[in-house]
Amino acid sequence: MRERVMPADPERAAALELVHRLREVALRLELAVGEFARTTGLHGTDVRALIRLLDAERAGVEATPGWLAGQLGMSSQATTAVIHRLEAAGHVERLRSHSDGRSARLQVSDSAVDLGWQFFGPLLERLIAVELGQSERVVVGKYLNAVNEAIG
Repeated sequence: MRERVMPADPERAAALELVHRLREVALRLELAVGEFARTTGLHGTDVRALIRLLDAERAGVEATPGWLAGQLGMSSQATTAVIHRLEAAGHVERLRSHSDGRSARLQVSDSAVDLGWQFFGPLLERLIAVELGQSERVVVGKYLNAVNEAIG
């Protein structure tokens, strides 16, 4: 069933409106990522790789080339090309794995983090400044987690 206009059911219409707003946020963030890629001379995939590597670091996950390939939905060969470009640009370092000395882990360089903050810092500060009470943050967090799970 295709819905070109808002559904007659008010609950469904309200839920669909949230989905459309979330899509708008996702699109605007993707445009910001694209602008960062253009201004730094990176491929969009390179920027997505940096984001996933920073996410892994925050989560305490050891990011290996195989892990990154899975996160990006890419083959190991394509991921290797991304890693080589990021290494050549000085944005990523290959280090010895903490858990297996024979394998590598990937780490975003301090200079890449600084570059990211220079570009995204003002946006992040505006997002942090959005006023939400504690209970509202909990609800939004639950919603975003549920959306993430629904997407797969």
